[in-house]
Amino acid sequence: MSRRRWAALVVLGLLVAAIAARWVRAPGYMDADYYDVTARELAGGHGFSETFLWNYLDDPQGVPHPSHLYWMPLASVLAAAGMALFGSTFRAAQLPFVLLAASLPPLTALISLRITSDPQRAWFAGWLAALPGFFLPYWVTTDTFAVYAVAGAVALWALAKASSHSSSWRWVLAGAWIGLCHLARADGALLLVPGLVAVGWSGRARLSSAALLVAGYAAIMSPWWARNLAVAGSLFPGGAGHTLWLLSYDELFSYPASILTPGRWWAAGLGTILGARAGALWSNLKSLIAVNGLIFLGPLMAVGAWRLRKQRLVQLAVVYLASLIFVMSFVFPFAGTHGGFFHSSAALMPILWPLAAVGMQATVAWGALRRRWNAAQALQVFGLGALVLAGALTAGLTWRRVAGSSGGPLQWEAGDRAYGEVGQRLRALDSAPGLAAVNNPPGFTLASGLPSVVIPNGPPETLRQVVERYGVAWVVLDQNRPAGLSGLYDDPASQAWLSLAETLGMPDGSRVLLFEVGEAP
Repeated sequence: MSRRRWAALVVLGLLVAAIAARWVRAPGYMDADYYDVTARELAGGHGFSETFLWNYLDDPQGVPHPSHLYWMPLASVLAAAGMALFGSTFRAAQLPFVLLAASLPPLTALISLRITSDPQRAWFAGWLAALPGFFLPYWVTTDTFAVYAVAGAVALWALAKASSHSSSWRWVLAGAWIGLCHLARADGALLLVPGLVAVGWSGRARLSSAALLVAGYAAIMSPWWARNLAVAGSLFPGGAGHTLWLLSYDELFSYPASILTPGRWWAAGLGTILGARAGALWSNLKSLIAVNGLIFLGPLMAVGAWRLRKQRLVQLAVVYLASLIFVMSFVFPFAGTHGGFFHSSAALMPILWPLAAVGMQATVAWGALRRRWNAAQALQVFGLGALVLAGALTAGLTWRRVAGSSGGPLQWEAGDRAYGEVGQRLRALDSAPGLAAVNNPPGFTLASGLPSVVIPNGPPETLRQVVERYGVAWVVLDQNRPAGLSGLYDDPASQAWLSLAETLGMPDGSRVLLFEVGEAP
């Protein structure tokens, strides 16, 4: 492409990311809260530490607690870098993610050029990357979306290059990119699957190629593994193995996590087990069509993939997609349907957008052949129409997610505002509130500055076990409560060891109950 078009894509990426960031003024949800609040610990010189517990999978002893034993550290490191330069604010933490989001249009155009050698397709693909539909607000918050989109796509590209032009440094570099993806997300290790497939396709010296790939991966991961060994005595701590035996998403917050056993899981019955996985598969396939394919681009992406089915990058992307669907549907179905598939599929987007451009051109060529369209004119009309539709959907979906439909304060900031108010009320009720049990500990600690633990899944008896073990002084119960605590929410006087200190009304009409922990009679 011309330099002018490259410059236009860079400016377009920056402009769209900046506009989105203008309205995304807080992390927005628990994952992003986690990376923000732990980045503040890093930037403040406290290392990988957290003053909250958001699950009980590793049987934590209390707070402070080593951070990133379940989630990976790269997003926090990037956010901390922004804070180190510009201060411990969300805007400073957000900056690296805005820049990564802005890089996606030129990166997508570059990948398109490498697989199609067509500047016009690359230009169209770059524009699609600037209008990413559901992904836009998530690109520019403190989460792994933009990180994984860039690193995952580059990792697949590096694997394709290594398998086609086998050389030692290419395999090491591809492995290093996979290691970077793993530092971003635990399921980034799944990219080793297309990695080993690429080794198999490379022809000669498969064993040495595999060794070099793993060496590059291990070079990036080794420092993190050493840290895990030092603080937790295991390469892969965090009790993530317990999540294999979940029967519902809420069981991620079970206490104690030792109740999550293979025997209990199997006793639920084959129908329950298979039903959950069939439901997850259907949910993930719908997400692939609606979120990744933005519905109307999905068929074009499929056509493009078929037309370029002999391209190594396309083949490896399909291998990764199949692996991701399998793992997020059959191994970790509840994580998959609660954001895991959405997060990890971001790595495919800089490849899917060029495929949509190829599919658009192939579809127009078919129409010109069968319907006697003017190919050049039809391509221009349909291309412009696709961009207008993508832009309208991106703007509408982003505004609905960020602003909400109430016309009041931004929905994206609702949790941050609510927890900030709760923190103020707790300090008014008690000058030293101590530890609080809440629904979203990272978000609460970020907004209030108070330590916290997560309200466990289960009845009041389970909550009391947590309260007694960790010395919880306050319980903050909102409408997103475990099913086992519905009775307590509806009848605050039902537990003698909890005293209702105050009820806060929220803008959406819900209530937040502040309970002080006391002694049972």
